[in-house]
Amino acid sequence: MNVVLSTLNSKFIHSSLALRYLKAYGEAHGQAYDIVEYTINMPVLHILNDITERTIDVLGFACYIWNIEMTLHVVDLVKAVRPDIKIVLGGPEVSFTADELLTECTNVDYIVQGEGEEAFYHLISALQAGKDGLESEISGIRGRHSSGELKGSTQVVEVKDLSTIPFPYTEKDMADLEHKIMYYESSRGCPFSCQYCLSGNKNTVRFFPLERTLKELQWFMDHGVKQIKFVDRTFNCAPHHHRPLMEFIRDAKTNTNFHLEMEPELMTEWETNLLSTTPAGRIQIEVGVQSTHKKTLDAINRYNDWLYIQQSIRPIIEAGNTHVHMDLIVGLPYEDFDRFGQSFNDLFSLQPHALQIGFLKLLKGSGVRRMNEYNYVYDPLAPYEVLSTHVLPYDKIRFLKHFEDVFERFYNSERFRTVFGYIGKQLITGTVDAFSYFCDMTQVWINEGNHKVNLKEIDQIEFLYRYFLSKGDTVAAELLQYDTLVSYRGKVRSEAVGLPKQTKELLQAGEAFWRDEAVASEYIPNYRFKEWRRIRQQYVEMTMSRHTAEYLEIQQIPDGNFTVIIDVNREVHPFIRPNV
Repeated sequence: MNVVLSTLNSKFIHSSLALRYLKAYGEAHGQAYDIVEYTINMPVLHILNDITERTIDVLGFACYIWNIEMTLHVVDLVKAVRPDIKIVLGGPEVSFTADELLTECTNVDYIVQGEGEEAFYHLISALQAGKDGLESEISGIRGRHSSGELKGSTQVVEVKDLSTIPFPYTEKDMADLEHKIMYYESSRGCPFSCQYCLSGNKNTVRFFPLERTLKELQWFMDHGVKQIKFVDRTFNCAPHHHRPLMEFIRDAKTNTNFHLEMEPELMTEWETNLLSTTPAGRIQIEVGVQSTHKKTLDAINRYNDWLYIQQSIRPIIEAGNTHVHMDLIVGLPYEDFDRFGQSFNDLFSLQPHALQIGFLKLLKGSGVRRMNEYNYVYDPLAPYEVLSTHVLPYDKIRFLKHFEDVFERFYNSERFRTVFGYIGKQLITGTVDAFSYFCDMTQVWINEGNHKVNLKEIDQIEFLYRYFLSKGDTVAAELLQYDTLVSYRGKVRSEAVGLPKQTKELLQAGEAFWRDEAVASEYIPNYRFKEWRRIRQQYVEMTMSRHTAEYLEIQQIPDGNFTVIIDVNREVHPFIRPNV
């Protein structure tokens, strides 16, 4: 029996951990499956063509909110031209509404409800034996009987003993996934019951064996994997498990980066200290706060002590070794426009490296989908995004979508870290709060019609430059020039932002300095004058105000006019060009 497992990833760089778990489990029990991954950006007929070139008896798809509509389209096309192929769906998007989906989508034969390793194996075993997998009920398998009646289990299953699931990656995967994100998990489940999420539906957490996990992490590092993204829903929920892993990651001799989703309420001084002192770039954490409004948190069955969160997270951000990504959700109960602004300001006050604004998805099987008292209006098609609530009308949500876009382009971009670090400090201590500032920026963005066009990067930089000058903020404008130079290695220039193309003539104003190797080497170690072209590529001379130079911690700032030399490769700190 030829079994093919597939999914439609949201981007080429993504890969499916779920399919590899199914394949590994099947192989450990004598079954062989092939894996074929596509993306939602591929033409559907190209996907159909690839599928129909294969000999397939059973075709399984992993279903998520980003691919369910397209997956069902593919299923219909496959059945139209290959009606004998058995179609099996699994994943969070189908696990909680199996009967509804089987009734509406008559080309689907089976649905795996919950964690599929054991259930899918037993289904394939039944089909190989000439059975339909429904007469003798298999936990987690629901399907359409030959009579047309829906039969089988209605249970959403979990694998109780995770040690029975083999390691999902092989040597071949290391070659195939070289340029893709590598996903991994050391636990399943979540101890919480947040009503917008599916992970905590059963409040159970199970762990892969610790010694095995340590060996697998070492295997990744030995293979030079750039980043491991843990999909554990609450990585730090059990000190006996996560602390040895974090110590192992901290002490490893590796360039691998590890992405962890951590619950701030469960962080103690131990976690804060480790993340503050771990080697720079080794760990990045995602912290889901979602809201700082108690009434909102009570409604979604979530508890946040904002004061405690600040005490746990602020030292990590200030230490600068661990990248901190924090999350908010638009559309939660009782959080109107102004109250969302307060939650935004609260998180912004910590100056996280990234502050992501998400929009509530009313997932099938989630508690919020049943909360009629909050008058939710949402897109009936996946990803079921909120359109309005009892306190947040559509016009406000529409504006916040533009707000999120502007904030993501600029603040969350690693390219403008210096200027927004400066602005952030002004907003935290000044009379204008961060939410109001970025609302104003968003309104200007909309007024210019930028939300309707696809702007190039230089166009976006020019927008920021004009905006800063319109606010009379010369320091921000100059820091934007600095960020542009070092982020793009001097390759992005525009007269409109005061960055003309570097020419030999411009540099020759300080020719005496550049030709005097003894003087120049006092500022640039091992400096040798070779040719203007090389100097022009790496160094930029620009005028700058005293306040900007002070913010950049440039030393020995003279009175009067001066010229700053910026190394676009950041090998040398900016310095004042001396008079020679």
